Parts: sequence; C-alpha cells; structure tokens
Amino acid sequence: MSTHISQTASANQGGMVLLMCLIFLMALTLLGLSASSDTILQNKLASNLQETERAKQSALLALSWAEKWLLELDGPAPQSCADICDGLYLHAGGDLPPHPEFESFSWWLDHGHEAGVDPLTGERITAISSDSANVPVWIIEVAQTIPPGENGNPDLQVWYRILARGTGRKDTAVSVIESTLVRSWPADGAAVATLPGSCAGSEPAAICGRFAWRELR
Repeated sequence: MSTHISQTASANQGGMVLLMCLIFLMALTLLGLSASSDTILQNKLASNLQETERAKQSALLALSWAEKWLLELDGPAPQSCADICDGLYLHAGGDLPPHPEFESFSWWLDHGHEAGVDPLTGERITAISSDSANVPVWIIEVAQTIPPGENGNPDLQVWYRILARGTGRKDTAVSVIESTLVRSWPADGAAVATLPGSCAGSEPAAICGRFAWRELR
C-alpha cells in the first residue's frame, strides 16, 4: 500500500515538474516574441525617421538652389503670368491653392521646376538628391511688390514665396518647405556693378536674401 502511494506521489511530482517546464517554456517564447516585435517596430521607426530626414534634406537643397538661382538672376525683374513665361513659371499672389504641400507630384511638375535645372534655358546645372523617389521640385510666387524709393530701397523690391518639395527613397515620405525671400531689381532694368552679398545688377544698398522659412509638411 505504501509503495503504491509513493509511486502515485512521484507521478504527481513528475506531472507538476512537466507542467512548470511547459509554463516556463511558454513564458520564454512570449518574451522572445515580444522582444522580436519590439525590434521590428524600432527598425520600422528608425527607417521612417531616416526617410523623413532624407526627404527634408532633399527639400532644403531644392530650396537653397532656387533661392541662389533667383538672387543671382541678372537683368530686369521677371513678370508674373498665368502661363509659363520665357520658361519660368512665376505665379501671381493668390494663384496657388491654400495647401500646395498636399498636392500630387504631377501637380508640382506642372506648376514648378525641377531643382538643378535652369528654367530659362532648360540646362541642367547640377543634380540634387538623385537617390530620391521623385526629383525635388520648387515653385515660386510673387507675394508683394514695392516700387523704388519706398522703405529706403533704391531699387524695385519684390517679395517672393518659394516652395520646395523633396521625397525620400519612397514616395510616401514627402517634405515641403516654404521660404520668404526679398529680392531687389534695378529700377531701370539696367545691370550695374554687383558687390559681394548684394543682388545681381542692383545697387549696393539693395535688400536681398531670405527673410523667413518654415516646414509645411
């Protein structure tokens, strides 16, 4: 009788040990799955952040290129028009939709210019963000025009709104940056000597450069 009880107790103890082992293995499996899910999530977050930063850098490069091109443009001030004028899309104030940052890439191409390409000649000057899903694009709009003599500026003063769009390696990562740039133009359209830091063709006292910028998307 005692031998039977001992065998039963041993069997019960063996069953408990087996159950505990199964519970322990299940806990380890759950921990492993949780750690694996966290790693996958962290990798996705890191990848998304990298794509967002790549898109932002592409937009910043396009913005800087467009500003430099406009500031170095010589001759009379280009006129805004409803359609393309001499190769340049120069939109009048109020022509663009309220939120161009959410427009499609094809819309940007239809209303703007590829960064790195001179819009007046069509000549590619430099490649910008070649590893992006879409080429970086910029759009320019005349925000305000101030005649010569006002605000103490000897030349015609024009305030421009420049929008630049860049993407990451995936077209779902989009960055749009807006800047306000002031540019002075010689009042008579004639070219004069340009000093370092001044506008092309303008008087030395002319006001030129970026006034403000912000991220729209």
